[in-house]
Amino acid sequence: MSHPVPAEPPTSNLRAWGTLAVLIAAYAVSFLDRQILGLLVDPLRQDLRIDNTQIGMLQGPAFGLLYAALGLPLGILADRTHRVRLMAAGIMVWSVMTGACGLAPSFGWLFAARVGVGVGEAALVPAAVSVLADLFSGARRALAMSLFTAGISVGQGLSLLLGGAFVAFAQTGATRLPLVGHWLATLHPWQIVFLLAGAVGVPLAMAMLAIPEPSRAKVTAAEATHGLFATLAARPRLFVPLLAGSSLLYLFSNATASWMPSLFIRDFGWTAAETGVRLGSLLLVCALAGNLLSGASATALGRRGRIEAPLLVMLGGAAMLVPVGALGPLAGSAAGAQAAILAIFFAIALCFGMATATFVAVTPPAVRGRMIALYLLCGNLVGLGLGPPSVGWLLDRVVGPSGHVGSALALVGLCTCVPGFLLMASLIGRYRAAALSISRPASRSGAAAG
Repeated sequence: MSHPVPAEPPTSNLRAWGTLAVLIAAYAVSFLDRQILGLLVDPLRQDLRIDNTQIGMLQGPAFGLLYAALGLPLGILADRTHRVRLMAAGIMVWSVMTGACGLAPSFGWLFAARVGVGVGEAALVPAAVSVLADLFSGARRALAMSLFTAGISVGQGLSLLLGGAFVAFAQTGATRLPLVGHWLATLHPWQIVFLLAGAVGVPLAMAMLAIPEPSRAKVTAAEATHGLFATLAARPRLFVPLLAGSSLLYLFSNATASWMPSLFIRDFGWTAAETGVRLGSLLLVCALAGNLLSGASATALGRRGRIEAPLLVMLGGAAMLVPVGALGPLAGSAAGAQAAILAIFFAIALCFGMATATFVAVTPPAVRGRMIALYLLCGNLVGLGLGPPSVGWLLDRVVGPSGHVGSALALVGLCTCVPGFLLMASLIGRYRAAALSISRPASRSGAAAG
């Protein structure tokens, strides 16, 4: 069924797209700092004497618990305060704490530093989505959201490409740097990698402060008093399955991103630097293609009057994840595993390229920052809290410490992708009705402005 799409008010192209570019860069660097630990699993286990389950804790709960818990308070701030300064402060915090990971003498220190990385990164997405929702509308909003989400793909690729380069540099060239070379010679290579990754964010925080704070969308008196919980209570049969389904898919996404380097290092004998170089560029291209297809598809469907376009595109990615998530990690050769991983990340990008736009389309403007924060809270409590640790636990308790990482990933994929897809597929009718109810006030406002 086709429905009229609200008119799109004029937006300064230079300002809007320039802001989007900086936000994409920030999202990419956040994933670099979040996931670079995946290339350092084996040296961390050896030097800090920790097991697979503890590695999973560092990749998941250490980063994710406060990242998730602070998302909602920071979402409230994003709805009420200066969003650009909030994001710049967050970048500085996570960059400093990534560097602090490189000074860790113990598991406890590293765990605490990873908590700090999560605290800083929690400020970014709710504020960024709120900014983009004010700069873009209609079909262009779906495209802008998918391009912003492409920062995940860029960051995942960078965490491998730059991570591999950082590993090689730490092993061969860091000690020759002027002034700090003698000090770096006293550190392990994995410590130098964390220091280098943390340094990347400092100039980005300065660039963020150059962005002008956009004007907020006008809201009606009813919307101003319509809080997040009232929004949820009005449509529980929409939001509960939507949050649950996306959280299950996010669990598999985080588990795969965290343990993918170990899949090739342990199961196929690649080095960390080799893994970064071989997979980084391929993953970057493949995941970016998924993000771009996600945005282009939603834009095309939206222009044809399919107001439920974001959910339909997200479902397409979820449907692809069902077979490749459950079977792909079981590939018996390095080439087969590469093909499977690329298909998995293409599907993840296609799906999550529309995740924020999917929630924005059914949320009143006054509570969008809080709704995105709630989505991140649920997704990260489940995705980060359970995703990486579940693989580590399966390796230690079920598959065996010397077993295949791919077997553990396949078990996680089977248990998450199928129910996640089914939950979200049940929502199309209710989602369409909710999106129409949100778009009608914007349509009337646009008509009045014209």
